[in-house]
Amino acid sequence: KAGGSRAERIVTETSLLLNSPDFPIGKEADLVRVFLEAVDCGFADEELGLTPCDTTVTELSFRYGRADVVIFHVDGSATVIEAKDGSNGYNHVVAGIGQVSLYAAQLAMNKSALKRVKKALLWSSTGSNELDALIWITCDRAGVIALPWPATKMLLACRAATRKVILEDMEHGCAQEG
Repeated sequence: KAGGSRAERIVTETSLLLNSPDFPIGKEADLVRVFLEAVDCGFADEELGLTPCDTTVTELSFRYGRADVVIFHVDGSATVIEAKDGSNGYNHVVAGIGQVSLYAAQLAMNKSALKRVKKALLWSSTGSNELDALIWITCDRAGVIALPWPATKMLLACRAATRKVILEDMEHGCAQEG
């Protein structure tokens, strides 16, 4: 395996992709896709209360808008998640707090059998630690679960690099790192 350990090769490949002028920045749909892949792989944020038996719905339409993700939990509750791409700026991200509140209220009114409806804001970094922290605090004050993620471009680069390195290893018969 040329180039070091699998992890080192992934880091190197990620860096190459991030520095490539042709690599896409990504968009909110990419952020949602990466989040759902993480959920499928066992990512279980304690605040969200995710279990393998929960049902995830994307693009759930309401009379007033469309939620990016709604998770129906086995305990009879639900979580509405609005995704925002931080590369579009702070104002774009914080607008998601109002959106997710609107969608959660509509879900609670339409699905009276639900025990509870939680709200969450999934956002990729704005590029400013200060603004990302302010968004986190604002979510907390608004009763919205904060789900900050790295920049969408970083997520996509790491995803592509991981896939490339694993496929290379499979081609060379290296199913596991030694």
